[in-house]
Amino acid sequence: MTKYTSPLHGLNAGFAIDTKTAADARRPLRALFLCVDFPNRPAASCPHPDPQFYYDLLAGDGLRIYRAVSYGRLDLTIELFPGWVRMPKEDADYRMERVITWETHRTYIKDAMNAAEGIDFDACDILYIVPAEGSAVPYSPTMTAKEWPVRAKNGTGCGLVVTFGADMFSRRGKLFCHENGHILGLPDLYLYEVPEGIRDCFAHCGPFDLMGLIEGTAPDYIGWHKWRLGWIDDEQVLEVLPGEKAEIVLTPLGKAGGLKLLNLPLDGENGCIVEYRTAEGLDAELETDGAVFWRIRGGVPNGAGCVTLIPPEPGKYLCPDPRSSDGLIRAGMTAERYGIRVFHLGGGRILVER
Repeated sequence: MTKYTSPLHGLNAGFAIDTKTAADARRPLRALFLCVDFPNRPAASCPHPDPQFYYDLLAGDGLRIYRAVSYGRLDLTIELFPGWVRMPKEDADYRMERVITWETHRTYIKDAMNAAEGIDFDACDILYIVPAEGSAVPYSPTMTAKEWPVRAKNGTGCGLVVTFGADMFSRRGKLFCHENGHILGLPDLYLYEVPEGIRDCFAHCGPFDLMGLIEGTAPDYIGWHKWRLGWIDDEQVLEVLPGEKAEIVLTPLGKAGGLKLLNLPLDGENGCIVEYRTAEGLDAELETDGAVFWRIRGGVPNGAGCVTLIPPEPGKYLCPDPRSSDGLIRAGMTAERYGIRVFHLGGGRILVER
């Protein structure tokens, strides 16, 4: 079975996830959920002063999503730290803006860890830091650095940290699963820079993955990611090589069991994947069912188009509308690229020719 390799370090689309940097989704993971407030923004004055509210908003909703998308395989236990931890500076002093430096992020994390006295951070795999509502922390960056953990003054540390911001109130558990996707080693599928002639930063991924457009119509993790994370087994993947033809029935990505993916390797670093989506679970907003045809590029970095949607209409290549169901290969439709022809006969029955 061909699994595309990557020459890159850090987050990428190559099959093997670097667990020296990221968490290993195949083993039990323990996390701490830490709520922080600030001298100018005490939690007691916020609309929601109970840490349980923030836990339910993010972790509670996120774990519910993970139970479905991982088919119950992700073993993640999250402990809510009782009470609030007071940061030493006012919220604006941390300058937690849309784009921040490594140093800025680590300073914020370190202050939170130091303020939470008595915690053994070595005992947790992941740390979630959540600010009180109304704080000047707008976004939710993630640090994946197991080899370079932030250490508290008590000497214990953690290198896998999400610092949530105000976007948590609109995106809830989907945001949790996006940022935690990075913790598990998954790359951003949206573009950090949009070249001329490309529709927008979601042109490579359309509406089909939480690592792209969180608010997409069908944001379940793509099957390639689920395979990498150990939620889809090798036995649930059929490989079709050049010169071969196959007709098979894929089971919906949103349901456990059955054949989930067609694997169509191009070389050791690149290949294509076909999966089948239906209007259920995270994909409930889909207008209809359909196959999705992806190109995987292991040698392309995070945020640069490492996973690309191949729609049935050639003219829509890199121009799908990510807020619709653009890109679905509906029953009776065909998509062709790289010498591969994918014909959806209906109901997940796929004819592929190479």
